[in-house]
Amino acid sequence: MSEHPRIALHPMGAEPLRQALADVRAPHLPQSQMSDHYATGNRALHDALQAKVSHLVEALDPQLRAPRPHWHGAKADVLALDLAFVEHPQQPFELAWVEIQAFTSMLPTFHTLHQAQRRLHGLDRHWLPHDPVPHGSDWVGHLRRWVAPKPATVLIEDRPRQRPTWPDLDAARHWWQIAVHDWSELLPAHGLLYHPGTARHFGHVWNRLILSDLDRFDQRRAEGTLMAADRVSWHSHPAWYEGIHKGSLADVALAEHEACHWVEASPLCTNGWQAADRWVAKAVGGHSGSGLLLAPTAEQLAALPTPRQWIVQNRFRQTPIGAHPDTGQPLFGEVRCMLGLADDRPPWVMAWILRLSTNGIATLTGRQTVPGEGMTMLYFDRSEA
Repeated sequence: MSEHPRIALHPMGAEPLRQALADVRAPHLPQSQMSDHYATGNRALHDALQAKVSHLVEALDPQLRAPRPHWHGAKADVLALDLAFVEHPQQPFELAWVEIQAFTSMLPTFHTLHQAQRRLHGLDRHWLPHDPVPHGSDWVGHLRRWVAPKPATVLIEDRPRQRPTWPDLDAARHWWQIAVHDWSELLPAHGLLYHPGTARHFGHVWNRLILSDLDRFDQRRAEGTLMAADRVSWHSHPAWYEGIHKGSLADVALAEHEACHWVEASPLCTNGWQAADRWVAKAVGGHSGSGLLLAPTAEQLAALPTPRQWIVQNRFRQTPIGAHPDTGQPLFGEVRCMLGLADDRPPWVMAWILRLSTNGIATLTGRQTVPGEGMTMLYFDRSEA
């Protein structure tokens, strides 16, 4: 009989992790958002995750290849893919899609935490939380081709230092020696982006700006500035964040337990919005816990804007994958696969990230942080890869 997918959690302790993070000498991370576990998965889990990711990428291929002719340099180069561990009648769990985005998230923090955990848990070097890197390279150097291939690289965001994600951005400065600026500080100049305060010209952009989060005036101004810089190259292009999003799951054939539908084409719409409590509703542009109706009423669903602005997904039941080290409460998990896309090679897993919670909600925004919850790494033995 084939082996079931399995995952194991290994507590490290908050104080040893704090010291290891300090020893890494990277920018400060809010430890309240980091789990003091690390996790290992077996070969069956790795194969199951890879099969899910491969199927989704194949199904999305027409959208990934679709041109964005009105914005120079727009192409798909990254996917953030979230899966939950959910109940299965004959196995410890099965995997269900939660959401997808075309947006880099957590990579700098991922590496900082990985370096700290390496100091503590003593796993063999073949245990990796990502796909193997080419011989003679390291993870930071290999990722540079996606995130910062040019020395003059700028990471852009809206008011970056005021955001809870600032430690992420600060770690990006540390690992890849890039500049971080508010988009509004930059001007187009000779097809590049120019920062008057530092007199630097930038030829590559690592985008963390979500245009739909801006008001209409700023959105038009940001688009005008960035489109005018028509000689820059991009990582995580804003046009692709708008083009590949959680609504894209409604265009993919999925198993019943994770199936998604556009609100206007859903079974709910045809049955008069009956049994609304069997579904969860998600806004296409929602992120970090926004635009989410966990227990929608029929009236709320009927009032949602259309077309192709909201999806509904079958409600699934997450299954515990471990216990909280202090309270014994069940711990639930979601895996985020950060997938790098390039024209000259197959998709490459940049990171397997595990997010743990006691309430089944993986977002870190507004989370009541307690030891044992939060972000950690998911390691696999890649000695045969």
